[in-house]
Amino acid sequence: DQLYQLINQENNGYYTLINQIDQWEKNSIIKIQQVAQNIRQDIVQYIKSQKENASETLKYFSQRLRKAREEDDYIENDLHLWSLKLENIKKDLTTMNSSIILREDLKDTLIANVYLSSIKQQILTNENFLRSVGDIYIEDNGQLAVHGDQKRSDAFLCGKNEYIRGKHKIRFIINKKNSDYITTFGIASIESQLSVYGWSSDDQTVGGGYSQSKNVFNQRDMKGETILQIEFVIDCDNRKISYFNERTRCTKEMNVDLDLCPFPWQLYFYLYDTGDRVRLLTSNRI
Repeated sequence: DQLYQLINQENNGYYTLINQIDQWEKNSIIKIQQVAQNIRQDIVQYIKSQKENASETLKYFSQRLRKAREEDDYIENDLHLWSLKLENIKKDLTTMNSSIILREDLKDTLIANVYLSSIKQQILTNENFLRSVGDIYIEDNGQLAVHGDQKRSDAFLCGKNEYIRGKHKIRFIINKKNSDYITTFGIASIESQLSVYGWSSDDQTVGGGYSQSKNVFNQRDMKGETILQIEFVIDCDNRKISYFNERTRCTKEMNVDLDLCPFPWQLYFYLYDTGDRVRLLTSNRI
């Protein structure tokens, strides 16, 4: 009953959004009206200035012509030259309006466009580490995770976001003390956290997925490396994950079986060696 009441009750947040749209519309109209008024004033000022210039030029030639007549001091070439100048003035006056062209400046946006953006989508653009099992400590506002220095041991780490739709890109860097001990990255199901899909640093796949390399001649990628700079993509809509190794330029992807690894998904890491660390660089929805 309470849920039905929530569905049917008036939502004040709805009216707040409508009021924001109304205010945006009013502000946009005011901006358009102000620009239009400024252009009108510019046109009036331009035409006035052109007429004043033409009037001054005409006055100047009239005085010279009158003086030349009174003093009988002119030749045929002078008359021809003055006639051409007067003809040009006449032409400028008759074509004044058509010489003004109204153009749109496509680079300078007068009105900022608006669109709806879900708060949940905005949150998903800010991935960080939230939960760990084992000897891992999280610091730097959840952007860095480090395996403890006491001894080598299994340790697991998950991000805070829950991925159920859309396509998301997370960039991170893994620093390993020793390439002999593996680390793993990928996704884990929140409903079944034993279900993991991803890759290990020895180039083995984790979970039931089959990894396909887009670089046919570069099947070996992370094995033997101590620094892994990865662009990891979670594609919920197509039910697949992929990664791009920014150091080796290798790309691999795998499909995810939702029966084995149901939504929601979380970002997942496995660390074993002391001092191994993972730092998140950027995350966004694409």
